[in-house]
Amino acid sequence: MTSIPKDVRNYFKLELLIDRSNLKLRQLFKNRYSLFNNGKVWDDSPTCGNNYLTNTIAHNKKLSLTSVEKISVSSGDSNEWDITTLTALLLNIDRPKTLNNAQIQQLDNEDKVLKQLRDIRNKLAHHPKKSIDGSEFNQLWIELSTILVAFGDIDSELDKLKDDTVFESSSQSINDENVKEAKKLNSLASQAHKNLHFFDAITLFTKAIVLAGVPDHDRAIFYSNMSSTRLALYEQKSGSSNNFDIEDSTDQRYRALHDAKQARTLWPTWWKGHFRVGKVYAVLSEHEKAINSFERALALDPTNNEIRKALDESRQIYGRQTRKEHLDPRLKPTTMFEHLNEMQQKMGTNPEHVRASHTLMQKIDPAGADVVKGHKYELGDIDVKQDYEQAAKYFAKAASQGNAEGMYNLARLTDRGLGVEKDHNFALKLLEQAAAQPLKNPIFNNLPNLGVAEAEHSL
Repeated sequence: MTSIPKDVRNYFKLELLIDRSNLKLRQLFKNRYSLFNNGKVWDDSPTCGNNYLTNTIAHNKKLSLTSVEKISVSSGDSNEWDITTLTALLLNIDRPKTLNNAQIQQLDNEDKVLKQLRDIRNKLAHHPKKSIDGSEFNQLWIELSTILVAFGDIDSELDKLKDDTVFESSSQSINDENVKEAKKLNSLASQAHKNLHFFDAITLFTKAIVLAGVPDHDRAIFYSNMSSTRLALYEQKSGSSNNFDIEDSTDQRYRALHDAKQARTLWPTWWKGHFRVGKVYAVLSEHEKAINSFERALALDPTNNEIRKALDESRQIYGRQTRKEHLDPRLKPTTMFEHLNEMQQKMGTNPEHVRASHTLMQKIDPAGADVVKGHKYELGDIDVKQDYEQAAKYFAKAASQGNAEGMYNLARLTDRGLGVEKDHNFALKLLEQAAAQPLKNPIFNNLPNLGVAEAEHSL
């Protein structure tokens, strides 16, 4: 633990303090559930969860839960709900009109404190360095402690979390025979994973996890490995599916997320626990959450290129998501045949004349002709089978001749890893090179130099 900088330790101490609030928020939810539902008791059962999801959440226009959160609620087990889910439920569920003034005042006071907790939690989640200096740490600690005490926690108990010993393995009764057996099972499971026998691996990891008297750090490793195996199993079964929604708790991605979070809880300062959580969120296309987890992992292991690569990729994709590029009709994949027909409808151009100009371009502008060939291979044409690798080769050939459009299109493919190795840094370099080209086409001076403005926009 001493190898981790003090400011990073401060960040994770605050995270432990926020995690502690989950217990208080769960009880608060159960109290409100009873108050809002004529004394009914939330019993953490699937029946209770499913009824709540169907009869309450489904009719609430203020509440927007992710598929993971909906399944978590439907399970009924409030012990599995994270602080995001709990605060969303507590702050957005409609109150009954039968409450008296004293009850309304109490709820308003609780909501005020809940919003303060949510704001601090969001501030920490979006802290890119995951590093808090002493002054900021003390201020945030006071604010969080005050919130927890307001919800019934004890000040002296909270102060114990300030000590670095909170990150050490708790005193456990260790069973040496079980530890030996668990490590053997983990080794067999890891080999089964390598052999692509994922169901066997999961069975073996599970047997290792349930053995009594095994240190938390070892169990964290087993959970982390099992999370990785579940993702591999999902990818093996789903192929190239782009379905990001989880339909039920049997989905391997949901289970992988649960396992990764268990690893993170058992060993809060182990980078891989946070990394595993990030990997699952990335598969679910929840890249803002993935970024947060990868940043935590990187704070704990700053030189780890595996983390940095995953973080860069999620940041790139999240950037595209926030720009809503997936909704831009100009970016919708079409074949060259469809593209030329669209040009005919909009501008009256004859597709055959355009194809003839492509042939003529080979003599006048060889680099431009290579770009056209690149587009044909990227999109597919009546006489060309779609092939990203060939497309990238033609764009690269044009780029090597100083063609801005070739540079821009090669950057697009490189950024997404289509036909070439994914490399965001090289894509950025290509965009900068394209943007630096003349604004006017070097051969057809009355035309804009395609690729320059597009590169500037991408940058």
